[in-house]
Amino acid sequence: MGVRAEQQAKRDRVVMAAATELFWKQGYTATTIPMIAEKAGVAVGTVAKVGSKDELFLRSWEERSTEVSLHLLSQAAVVSESVTERVWSYLSLMLEATTLMSDTIRDYLVAYLRASDHAANIERLDSVLKAIRDLFPPDDRGEDSPAHLAALTLWLAYSSFVFSLAANSYDKDEARRLLRSIVETTCAPFEHQEKP
Repeated sequence: MGVRAEQQAKRDRVVMAAATELFWKQGYTATTIPMIAEKAGVAVGTVAKVGSKDELFLRSWEERSTEVSLHLLSQAAVVSESVTERVWSYLSLMLEATTLMSDTIRDYLVAYLRASDHAANIERLDSVLKAIRDLFPPDDRGEDSPAHLAALTLWLAYSSFVFSLAANSYDKDEARRLLRSIVETTCAPFEHQEKP
């Protein structure tokens, strides 16, 4: 990597660190590009080169969410012999966090819908899906395997509840009960197979 590319990468890291801290501390609405610039010690134009407010928020949210998900999934992998309990230990904590941050999730959804490029998030999502898949018994059928499809189903169900909770379409207890039911039904066929 050349000197200019290294400087650019460092600038991006500094701006993203400032943006992330502000977004998580005070939320999307209260955070402005000039605040991010001040926190990062750079000019407003420098922040704009890294990304728009929506882009910075999406990247910040998605990177942090992926980091938290992968951490919780690594813990879930050793929770129990039961596939259902491993999966539930992860998804129940994620759902709980969701209920504590419904305003932020609404802001995320709006920014996500306004964005046109989701390639980086798709890569992050793939790493989360692989980690969910690893909670199931091993097989060698790749993306056609029942376990891979179960992991995808569970992620989609969880995502649906996230946005339903953010839109106040479900109360927390009802969402938790329904998601638990989906986890039990989806994981049941895997319960007597060999643990990963």
